[in-house]
Amino acid sequence: MNKCFLIFLIPILMFAYIQDIVAQKKYDSYKGLVMAGYQGWFNTPDDGANRGWYHYKSKNGFKPGSSGVDFWADVSEYPQIYRTEFKHKDGSPAYTFSSHDFSTVDLHFNWMKEYGLDGVFMQRFVGEIKNPSGKAHFNKVLASAIESSTKYERAISIMYDLSGMKSGDELVILNDIDELNEQYQFQERVKAPSYLFHNQKPLVVLWGIGFNDKRAYGLKEAETIVEGLKKRGYSIMLGVPTYWRELRSDTENNEKLHQLIKKSDIVMPWFVSRYNEESYDSFKSLIEKDIKWCKNNKVDYAPLCFPGFSWENLKGKGSFYIDRNSGSFFWKQLSTVLGYGAEMIYVAMFDEIDEGTAIFKCARRNETPLNGNGKFEGIEDNLPSDYYLWLTGQAGKMLKKEIEYSKEKPIRLAENPFIKHMYTADPSAHVWSDGRLYVYASHDIAPPRGCDLMDQYHVFSTDDMLNWIDHGEILRATDVSWGRPEGGFMWAPDCAYKNGTYYFYFPHPSGTEWNKTWKVGIATSKKPTSDFVVQGYLELGNDNFAMIDPCVFVDDDGQSYFYYGGGDRCAGAKLKDNMVELAQPLVFMEGLTDFHEATWVFKRNGIYYLTYADNHRENGKGSNRLNYATSNTPLGPWTYRGIYLEPTGCDTSHGSVVEYKGQWYAFYHNMALSGRGNLRSICVDKLDFNPDGTIEKVEQTGNNIYK
Repeated sequence: MNKCFLIFLIPILMFAYIQDIVAQKKYDSYKGLVMAGYQGWFNTPDDGANRGWYHYKSKNGFKPGSSGVDFWADVSEYPQIYRTEFKHKDGSPAYTFSSHDFSTVDLHFNWMKEYGLDGVFMQRFVGEIKNPSGKAHFNKVLASAIESSTKYERAISIMYDLSGMKSGDELVILNDIDELNEQYQFQERVKAPSYLFHNQKPLVVLWGIGFNDKRAYGLKEAETIVEGLKKRGYSIMLGVPTYWRELRSDTENNEKLHQLIKKSDIVMPWFVSRYNEESYDSFKSLIEKDIKWCKNNKVDYAPLCFPGFSWENLKGKGSFYIDRNSGSFFWKQLSTVLGYGAEMIYVAMFDEIDEGTAIFKCARRNETPLNGNGKFEGIEDNLPSDYYLWLTGQAGKMLKKEIEYSKEKPIRLAENPFIKHMYTADPSAHVWSDGRLYVYASHDIAPPRGCDLMDQYHVFSTDDMLNWIDHGEILRATDVSWGRPEGGFMWAPDCAYKNGTYYFYFPHPSGTEWNKTWKVGIATSKKPTSDFVVQGYLELGNDNFAMIDPCVFVDDDGQSYFYYGGGDRCAGAKLKDNMVELAQPLVFMEGLTDFHEATWVFKRNGIYYLTYADNHRENGKGSNRLNYATSNTPLGPWTYRGIYLEPTGCDTSHGSVVEYKGQWYAFYHNMALSGRGNLRSICVDKLDFNPDGTIEKVEQTGNNIYK
């Protein structure tokens, strides 16, 4: 062989080998993944499939008053869309998509990656693939999905839905998987590198086994398919009825079902339409017992969760309906199975708009087209069209332990929980080693008491500056034994990390004269968001002036510095390595102009910045402004540089500055006075620096992080 050719060939072979290893490592198991069902069965008359309005139409076609779908897809991002006879309220025509187009499938997989859905089970309906038209369409959708799943690194698996199957159709499935394997060589993982494996074998799903609804096939036919797939080297997941373990209700009373499940690798019970948010609690014990049975019999368990249900257009008015309740129903299921230790989750469904279980982007109710005497359900008007994709992604992150488990539904920017947290202020922003940005804040007691009494601290986090999780309380006034008997007055906190421990610093009164008897408490935890335990307080000497805004800065060399300010003075000192004692007496920071409160120190390009709020509001001139000074050392002397954030329209105070993913941000709170008290809320604006290191002044926009 030519040596030059060999040298050229070796990197190519190595690259292919490395690609194969990476794919195997990523998709070797369903465990740790959140997957959804993918119908892919929607057609339009002009998409080239010659199937008309397939899965869109009802008895009288697809037009106002005759629709087979209850939800309307948000098609604002689709490259190819198709005009319908439906119109919006303003008279403009309504458009929809076709699953037959590669661009549709590609967009869907792009969304999966963007929102953190690990992949999908590509459904192949036996009743469809028995006829040439149906098989051609589903082959086209599968080809698109394999290409896009590789492109976006999403897991993919074949799911056979036995609906429409008859006795004798067993070979339809076995011949079909043989044809697909000949084309894609699933075991080799070259042409379909992201195909999902489980227990060292490519995974195939059989849905619809064990139901007692008078199907034209039974457990005998199912066993033939299971044995055939096992002989061909596949692992198997069975989709079974809700009461499969007890062999009652929707399940055939035949012990052979349990024998089939034990021969398989995973069992997935069907829960869609079996409960609503209120009745779900009665199913929790059933799920727990299902999990226990599976562990005892060494079968993996994939619990199913669905966002809601609606098929009025498909089945007629008055049909069964399950309210999504702005995601709380969906999250109740997700958080329950996560709390029970679920190792994998099946979401029904990605694109099922017929029965209203879709999690992909759908139009909100007030944006759906007119439907004659009928209607379209749509996403709740208070939510964005992508909300259920986002919520699914949050469950995936919790499953992977990328974020902490939360029984409460995660908070998202677009959900506008500003109403819930309008009394949150004094943001202290930090980026920790997990790559997330955390904001620690004080939380005021709700009106009518206003913001003069604050009795708890909260922490929020994000990984994209858009979607936020409220991790809840980390400390309350009643947790502090040396505090005031009546509690309250927990001002601006800060948090620092060193030597594997998070140190939470907070001011708290130890008597009745708040201006003289405040102490800076310290609580510690091994986690950034929970389990903080008060250790005591920092001894600051005799001059304990208005210690209301502690700030701790850890320099590049590991040396930590403590700052606090109030009463128009700011002081600082080195901390000992234990982070709870001063290494030197406090010194006052020189060079600051019109200092009032809210000390914050950060470092950029070797320059130290000290930011603070001035006395502008106290001088009767309107609102605090956020100022800054710079120095070559952490303790000054400081050179005043000016105002970096000017308030417009409402009071602004207490800022922190942090760099996150290459962009600097200024966090602060604003305050609008009303009959309900002082409504404070956390805001954020981008911050830019000039070439000389000065900060470009920002006119406050009031970008509330919850709006």
